[in-house]
Amino acid sequence: MVKQTKPFIIEIKASRRMKAISTGASRSIWGELAADLKQTLAMEQEPQAGSFPQEVQHKDGAECPDSDSATLVDRDEAMAPQPSSRLLEKWLAKKAERPKAGSQDVVEAFLARLDQQKMLLAECQSDPDGFKRWRSAWFRKVPGGFGVSIGHDLIDAGDGLRYVIVDTLDDLSRFLDDLGHHARTDLDFRRALEANRRQRAARLSSRAT
Repeated sequence: MVKQTKPFIIEIKASRRMKAISTGASRSIWGELAADLKQTLAMEQEPQAGSFPQEVQHKDGAECPDSDSATLVDRDEAMAPQPSSRLLEKWLAKKAERPKAGSQDVVEAFLARLDQQKMLLAECQSDPDGFKRWRSAWFRKVPGGFGVSIGHDLIDAGDGLRYVIVDTLDDLSRFLDDLGHHARTDLDFRRALEANRRQRAARLSSRAT
């Protein structure tokens, strides 16, 4: 009986042809290019060394700072000076508007300046030889006693009364007391104080212009 070998040979050739096709497909140049392209894109997407931290984005699209910046914000808020609640509770009821310049009553302003002169006089009486605050005082040493000007800018108390000379420091004290009394009770003296304030304001405005 004769053996049939031809179909077997055709099967072997077909098998070898399929192996050759599969081997060539695995070595395709397009496959190598695709792998290189994926590696290049992955390297470009990596953050560069030394760059600043990127903001974190939530799933809903809202951006939020990274954890380090959030920590710095919390630290700054903690270090910010906070108002003292005890101080506010104690003094908030006393809150008021600062008085404007010149809003004080003219008599009250004169009496406050007069009290300052009495303090200077007390210093001079306690140590006449060591007293050095003559530039702030309304009184000066003059031949025959002490010269006194009514106010630092020579207020006219009426009939040209701007300057007097007294014999002793005790006389000076009585004169200052008498000035205070007339400032409280004498209408003409009050008018003199008001006129003096207007003249002072006019001088200041003229210097400003």
